[in-house]
Amino acid sequence: MKTCFQALYDITNEIAYDIQELNGWQVQALLHMRKAWAGFCKALFVEAKWYNKGYSPSLEEYLSNALISSGAIVISIHTMLSVGSADEKIINLLGKDEDLAYNISIITRLYNDLGTSMAEKERGDAPSSIHCYAREMNVSEKEAEEHIKNMINNTWKKINGQCLNNQSHNLLPCSFVKVTTNVARMVQCLYQFGDGFGIQDRETRNHIISLLIEPFNLDKTAKD
Repeated sequence: MKTCFQALYDITNEIAYDIQELNGWQVQALLHMRKAWAGFCKALFVEAKWYNKGYSPSLEEYLSNALISSGAIVISIHTMLSVGSADEKIINLLGKDEDLAYNISIITRLYNDLGTSMAEKERGDAPSSIHCYAREMNVSEKEAEEHIKNMINNTWKKINGQCLNNQSHNLLPCSFVKVTTNVARMVQCLYQFGDGFGIQDRETRNHIISLLIEPFNLDKTAKD
């Protein structure tokens, strides 16, 4: 654990220094990144305690912690700091119960669960949202999966509504909206066909290769 912590500590300091050297020193990048990682580790510790005690939380209790353990806030803060257009006010929005950031975290957590819950169950990990809901409501895992999918669809509707509303009223900085919604899109891309992040030999791998590696045949496209 000390080795893992030291590696995280070192890389966080290195990234923070590079960000501030590139984008200026108006935002305390290291402070925000440390806070994000500390919250993330504390949330994982909660899940570890649930696992060791054999405790199955309700879906509501699970999500209250999983919104942090999903990693959406960590990813968003690193991205916001890297794009160079963030200030303290924007970064602080990610650490609060702001509607858009909250919904992005919901998407991140639930898509991850849909893609990895079966493998996690087989290796004995802490329960996912699917298993929490199935136990709480005494329904099958298939019914629980459908419920989680409905939650994802409804959350996307909320995100789309918030984005459209923001275009009309400029409630949030455009950079904040763009970064957070792209985090949700990225997670959907990784997990919509299963665990495209942990198991790298499925549809997600093919999509990435076709996008970044394989040449695009203009002649063939023109004929079609």
